[in-house]
Amino acid sequence: MSENEKTNDKSTDDLIEVDVEDFEGIPEVEKIEPEKVVPEKLEMGKMREEFLKLIAKNKDNKAVEKYMNLFKELKQSNEEKNDYLKTAQMVQANFENYKKRAHKDQEWSSFQSKMKIIERFLSFYDDLDRSVTAFNDNPDVESLNEALILVFNNLKATFESLNVKTIYPEKEIFNPQYHEAIHVVENEEAEVNTIVDVISIGFILEDVVIKPAKVVITRKSNKNSESK
Repeated sequence: MSENEKTNDKSTDDLIEVDVEDFEGIPEVEKIEPEKVVPEKLEMGKMREEFLKLIAKNKDNKAVEKYMNLFKELKQSNEEKNDYLKTAQMVQANFENYKKRAHKDQEWSSFQSKMKIIERFLSFYDDLDRSVTAFNDNPDVESLNEALILVFNNLKATFESLNVKTIYPEKEIFNPQYHEAIHVVENEEAEVNTIVDVISIGFILEDVVIKPAKVVITRKSNKNSESK
């Protein structure tokens, strides 16, 4: 027997038969279109290609080892994804609970603010109620007037304690930031846009106008304008 024949027989003995059925579950390398390539999918395609090359070369031990490593990496990746998903769900649930608590806290805070304001005006309600009852029993105008003055003074004191200031701009120059002109009258003696009457006073809360004063302002007569 020649050396070449011995070499060929030795190579034949080294070959290990591979049962194709053992690899039926292995997915084929799919063709990835360039516009749909993503890093994770590209890496997976390279692993599959390398795996199939090992099978083609009858290096089944390395192929199985490669397959097992790939399986472990895939399992670990799925576990990490599940952990991330659980963490995200937990964070979302906590955030939803926080929003509900914040909304309830805001509603409670708003209710407490309203309650404190109403409590300050309950005494006025009682005073007016007593005054009306007393006037019905004894229609004394002078007594009613004194009761109303007392209630009004208490109301002004309460406004001052809440840092509420009044706007009463009679004889001042009209300022749209604080005043609302609801009527205009001709007046030759007063300067144009002078406030000659206050229909209702305005209110300022901590330098913010919460109700402008409704006023009547002046203008020059049309006759003088035409003569000029």
